[in-house]
Amino acid sequence: MNKLPKAATQIAAATAAVALLAACSATPEGPSGQSSQSGDLASLVNTSAKTPIKDLKASLGAPTGSADTKLCYITRTLSNEFWGFERDGFESEAKKLGVKYQTFDVTDESSITEQLDKAKSAANQGCTALLASPISATGLDTVFTDALAKGTPVVILNDAKGTVPGSVYVGPDALTIGQTAADYIATKLPDGGKVAMIEGDPGSSNALNRGEGFKTGLAKHPNLQLVASQTAKWDQTKAQEIASAMLTANPDIKAFYSQNDGMALGVAAAIAAKNLTGKVLLVGTDGIPQAKKEIQAGNMTATVSEQPVTEGASGVDTALWLLAGKKVPGWVDVPAFIIDSANVGQYPTGMP
Repeated sequence: MNKLPKAATQIAAATAAVALLAACSATPEGPSGQSSQSGDLASLVNTSAKTPIKDLKASLGAPTGSADTKLCYITRTLSNEFWGFERDGFESEAKKLGVKYQTFDVTDESSITEQLDKAKSAANQGCTALLASPISATGLDTVFTDALAKGTPVVILNDAKGTVPGSVYVGPDALTIGQTAADYIATKLPDGGKVAMIEGDPGSSNALNRGEGFKTGLAKHPNLQLVASQTAKWDQTKAQEIASAMLTANPDIKAFYSQNDGMALGVAAAIAAKNLTGKVLLVGTDGIPQAKKEIQAGNMTATVSEQPVTEGASGVDTALWLLAGKKVPGWVDVPAFIIDSANVGQYPTGMP
């Protein structure tokens, strides 16, 4: 066999090395061997599909994890016990399935910049998948886009259903929650009457959609008149002050809808101060334990209860299904439901 000149040999070796590097860069991999091409991940998500979690579990089976998988959850303030239950569902499921996990929380419900910083930090800590409950509908989109481009699944829990291709939303329909509250009030006030709404933070997707849903629901019941609607920014004290002023201006208000239970507790105090407990209906949202106690005591009428523990666990399942290459819907539905005096005894502790 003839030998190549030394220079030719070096050129051939260099060409082969370049070809090898090009081949490697053409098929990059993310954590745990996942393809880092966002198109591959997006192809696993049927953006237009909405499937109840129980149906999804029946079709995809139990998810599996591994010790080298790390799931990161960027949540909101844990001083709001609702997000504590969401966190509990996430961490309990991750622990049960044997995967690593880490939760990143923020100071309060308005900490949009802090949450973005926490999300950026999480993305740089070896997370195999990102789960998040954004305060702002688009506040974490840059982090989500970067993660998906690297083949890291993005699962949004409960609030701010995203529009970033490849992300998955796990939670209830906030529009339906508002409509459910309106329909429930209509059944309790067959003769109609004046109603008022206490809104959450105007920058929150949940607040906007619950409000829109409530107004849409009221439109089906023309004998119900929305005479006042104002934001209390998820704050119980502000809600009490606002509800008191509303009752002063409209003493014949027959029902309040509060976009979360924390604010509903403030509304209940305002109603009590006017000696109207039991005379004015009060429907909250979320189903936190204290709200259920108030329902049992007769201080609240009902709450449109969500299922944060189930949502947190379902987020883990969805992330692991994606990491296993299984196709999932863009919306994993974990529906809310009414809790009132008729069924509150079925939920003595915690949240579903």
